[in-house]
Amino acid sequence: MNEPRDRSAAPATADKPGTGFRPEIQGLRAVAVLSVVLYHLWPERLTGGYVGVDVFFVISGYLITAHLFRDFTRTGRVPLTTFWGRRIRRLLPASLLVLAVSCVAVYLWAPATTWDASARQLIASALYVQNWLLAANAVDYSAMSESATVAQHFWSLSVEEQFYAVWPLILIGLFWIAGRRVKSTSRTSGRTVFIIGLAVISVLSLAFSIYYTAVNSAGAYFVTPTRVWEFGAGGLAALLAADRRFSGPAATLTAWAAVCALAFAATTYTAATPFPGFTAIVPVGATVALILCCGNPHPYGPGWWLSRRPATFLGDVSYSLYLWHWPAIVILPFILGHPLGWKTKIAILIGATALAWVTKVAVEDPVRRGRLLRSGWRPYGFALAGGAAVVALSAVLVIVPTVGTPVAAAPRSGACQGPAALTHEAACSPVTGTVDVSRVAVAVSKEQPLCLPGFEGSELVTCSYGAPASKATKKVAIVGDSHASAWIPALDAVGKKRGWQVVSYVKTSCPATLALRVLPNETTDANQAACHQWVKNLNARLASDSTVSAVFTASFSSAYTFASPPDHPLADPAIDGFLDEWEGWRASGKRVYVFEDVPRTIGTSVPTCLAGHASDPMSCAVPRASALPPSMVITQAATQAEQQHHVTRIALRDRFCDEQWCYPQVGSVIVYRDFSHLSREYATALAPYIDRQLGG
Repeated sequence: MNEPRDRSAAPATADKPGTGFRPEIQGLRAVAVLSVVLYHLWPERLTGGYVGVDVFFVISGYLITAHLFRDFTRTGRVPLTTFWGRRIRRLLPASLLVLAVSCVAVYLWAPATTWDASARQLIASALYVQNWLLAANAVDYSAMSESATVAQHFWSLSVEEQFYAVWPLILIGLFWIAGRRVKSTSRTSGRTVFIIGLAVISVLSLAFSIYYTAVNSAGAYFVTPTRVWEFGAGGLAALLAADRRFSGPAATLTAWAAVCALAFAATTYTAATPFPGFTAIVPVGATVALILCCGNPHPYGPGWWLSRRPATFLGDVSYSLYLWHWPAIVILPFILGHPLGWKTKIAILIGATALAWVTKVAVEDPVRRGRLLRSGWRPYGFALAGGAAVVALSAVLVIVPTVGTPVAAAPRSGACQGPAALTHEAACSPVTGTVDVSRVAVAVSKEQPLCLPGFEGSELVTCSYGAPASKATKKVAIVGDSHASAWIPALDAVGKKRGWQVVSYVKTSCPATLALRVLPNETTDANQAACHQWVKNLNARLASDSTVSAVFTASFSSAYTFASPPDHPLADPAIDGFLDEWEGWRASGKRVYVFEDVPRTIGTSVPTCLAGHASDPMSCAVPRASALPPSMVITQAATQAEQQHHVTRIALRDRFCDEQWCYPQVGSVIVYRDFSHLSREYATALAPYIDRQLGG
């Protein structure tokens, strides 16, 4: 190919092909790993540091494609078993070590509530399918509230391993095409076929990435097809540049512009940025530019800085640093008993770097250079044995918590059991109770929502509780989002006592309001539109079903903001959306009961917090003022409507809180099953208090 030229100054120069080791690429790895690690430690500061992963992907695509193409042009073939064997020797010893140590650390220090999710992700990481598990969890409502595990960061390594497994096969296909379509398999003719083939694959992957990020941003972040083009961009750079580095004034300016682009992405992108999609073009393009344009050996070029020893050292240990830093971030808060402070975070950064160096010197280098895994099928045997060992070790985390684990914390009767402990607070000390609920927390954390469809779709799904329809004297409905679903056990108990049939109409993140609900983490309006249509279908069903005499509703209203729909202008969408919705139910002859929203929690899994603070459950409590913010608009709307005698507000705040605190555990019963939803036991224990507010 022709070398690019600076038309306004001196021509750019390029290093000759085959120059061997590229120290500036090691420096670029340092930039990538620091971006990711600093993002994990200070996500509120380096909000887009996750783009470091994309830098790694481009580098891998560049190096692996160049390596495989050189093998082919030199020997006429791609030695698959040799290539894969090298990847095993290079990557698996350290990764399997970290997975094994992480598994032991979870067993020793993490609450048992986290073991099941940790085991599943450790196993998925050992099999290098972690990215697909996380993609599935991203659209699985029951998995959304899971805390981060020690193996979560293995998603990117899984993508890389899948790339290493499939990329050589793609190149072999292109080799075959080259042999069929051109008269010779010369370096030039083969390169042309490669460039065309990789360009087509990369464009298709980029198009899919843009599309899938728009329709399912959470899943798109993890799945391999949305990332293939990033490896392809690196591969195309290797083929187009033919191992050359450009070093003229234009190249140097391009390299500095690339540095600015990476800094821009790392500091301005956030968790709300649609990614990978078209926004990933910035870090990917910047990485390609840095790889190609860092040939200037002088200090005024970024290549010089990236080639300095501090940068290359971090690049050398970047793989192990990436492996070790995340388990430390996850496990240390459990050991310390409090969130990470800035001093601890700095200690993690330094300690993980030191541990990475030890791992490189004691594990990575000896295995990679030694003879033990070089011959025949030994690398593959090691991979199978090591993976099986991690799977077996992880299985212990699934089996142990289920042995002898009770399914209920304590009897629900008694003056100091469950919510009664707040009624008799003076006599019940402490309010949290005296029973250790740490083992029960495992069972509570595994509770699943009842009859709750996901985000997609607008069809109504109904389930029946309370008295059987054939024996019921009355039919009532519970409607709303997942917080409404959490009240089903309570209404089931009320229905059985009163002889009511209780039918549910609930949907994930879909409050029953005429306003449009807005979630800050959604990058498209697809779920919003599905929810709005679902509410319309719900209202039509309730209006036409004269057998439903009353409607109960609840919502996690402080999780949303609200907007007016085009067909129903609202002066105050947050309040008026609920008021107009309830008025529509009343107009069709229904009596309306509105649950106040439950108090906010610490924001993470309450059972996990309690399991980690068995001797001090108040560590998981929240001050009343913080737990009951003004943004609970369904409570505001219910209070306003009740004053006008339009609805009955079911007020249960005093069954969660006293004047100072809102409790995670009351009378030895865990209040929440995750970060915000009532546990089934506590919801059921509240049934008598609900029944009293319903009257005759």
